[in-house]
Amino acid sequence: MMPSSTAVGFTARRQCPMLAAMDWQQMADIFSRMPAPERQRWMLLGVGLLALMLAVLWLEARHFQRRQQLRGWARVRLVSLVSAPLSVAVLLAPALAVSGPAALGVFILSLYMTAPLVWFGSHLWAGRGASPPLSVAQSLGLGLSGLAVLSIPVFAYLMAEGPLHAAAREIGLRRQVPADNPSLQHTVHPVRRHTLPGVGVLYSQSLQGGSDMRLLRVEQRKGGQWPEHPTAHPAYCTHGNDIHLLWPADEQPPYLRLEWAQANGATVRAEFTPDLGTAAAAEPAALTATFRDDGLDPSVAIPRARAILDIVKPGQSPYTQLLGNPPGVGEVWTTDCVMAGFTTRTPGPDWSVQSISLVVYPPLGGPPRVGTIAR
Repeated sequence: MMPSSTAVGFTARRQCPMLAAMDWQQMADIFSRMPAPERQRWMLLGVGLLALMLAVLWLEARHFQRRQQLRGWARVRLVSLVSAPLSVAVLLAPALAVSGPAALGVFILSLYMTAPLVWFGSHLWAGRGASPPLSVAQSLGLGLSGLAVLSIPVFAYLMAEGPLHAAAREIGLRRQVPADNPSLQHTVHPVRRHTLPGVGVLYSQSLQGGSDMRLLRVEQRKGGQWPEHPTAHPAYCTHGNDIHLLWPADEQPPYLRLEWAQANGATVRAEFTPDLGTAAAAEPAALTATFRDDGLDPSVAIPRARAILDIVKPGQSPYTQLLGNPPGVGEVWTTDCVMAGFTTRTPGPDWSVQSISLVVYPPLGGPPRVGTIAR
């Protein structure tokens, strides 16, 4: 279950640097989690920028008032309020509608042709229709000064991204759920420990969903931010309303945001991260599996994104199946977990599942660790 985002929009954001800025919702989330003194400093900065924008508009109004053209100035500025979002839409919409490298070319074309035509054309039209009318130079001047006013929040937005990313990383390291975090409608089972040669110690935990709720979405926070597009999630998987977590001991426990619908239809969103203090004190149990020709029954649920199957047939080369790949033609997934009762598609008759391998990528880089459970 992933955050909704179209492939087209994602491609356009990758190709157009101006479209790759931090999402507003991400910024609001980070801002709300800042310590109160730091949040107040940001608010003072915002008030200062707003005062600067109002000061520019006040100087404009004074200038046109002395020339007895205040009504014309007001008409043009009212048109600016409509023209600004329209120009932004003309700038971004074509790039978001195109996939691949062409998105950048469309964005540049709109930046230098379509958007300026809409912005300055609307100012010329408004100035000409004013009473008394404004000259072409005055209308174009108001267009330029309007861009200067609009550039203040845009520049502030771009300058704030670096500090906000740093704040997001700091928030991610704190790993504290919000004070007003709603209670989960899941039964939270204790953390368990497992061993797998080649990987080492792994932790697992299951969240069992209730019958009076419906799980809608699960997201994992990375670097203090929530994903803006679909990503692989090797640390957890879902089965119906249940969530199963599996992560190596050298990684931080996954920090999740769950969204579910209650019986009355209301949507609830809450955050969760495992508490290692609930891990069983007993020695870790070996991660094992019982194999069938068409699948296996592992002792703990394994996210598909982390699993690789080896399928064999006498006299044939082994067939490797990357379970994290998208579903094949005609294949329907009811879960992204490899768990008891898991069945896979084999290349044909007489093929059987021989082993399952778990791939773990070290958090600080380096070659992956691979642990294999063989038949």
